[in-house]
Amino acid sequence: MTGSSILLAFLLVAFVEFVAGAALVKGAGSAAPLRRLGVAAAVSAPAAFVALFFSLAVHMKQSLGGWPERIGTAGFPPALLVHDALAGYAFTALILGSIGAWPLAVLLCAAVPRWRPGLRYLGIAALAAGAALVAIWLAPAPFLEWWWD
Repeated sequence: MTGSSILLAFLLVAFVEFVAGAALVKGAGSAAPLRRLGVAAAVSAPAAFVALFFSLAVHMKQSLGGWPERIGTAGFPPALLVHDALAGYAFTALILGSIGAWPLAVLLCAAVPRWRPGLRYLGIAALAAGAALVAIWLAPAPFLEWWWD
């Protein structure tokens, strides 16, 4: 995939998450106030990915004295390799959660009346995941080129 097609795909996923998340938060219809712990749980995975992603960029620039000149991780210090692996796992979890687990959780919560209040938290999670996918594109271009390759 080219950089522009990757951008388009992620913007599409982010748009769907924003629309669905906003609809769930607004339309779930629960009069009960949101709980801080539930909101924190809903945003924790996307926030962890964003933190790992941007801290990887900083770590990489500091460890290598600049951006990698080639694809891959050859020559990276061990700590940077671990950081890269963690960011990669978090990204994979965010994507798989967004296109796989999240829709199933919405369907389950909608189908089970006792679980319907959870729809608002799933909406918040979708908004946070969409924001995380958009935030990726704020990283420096050389880092993004390395990340996508």
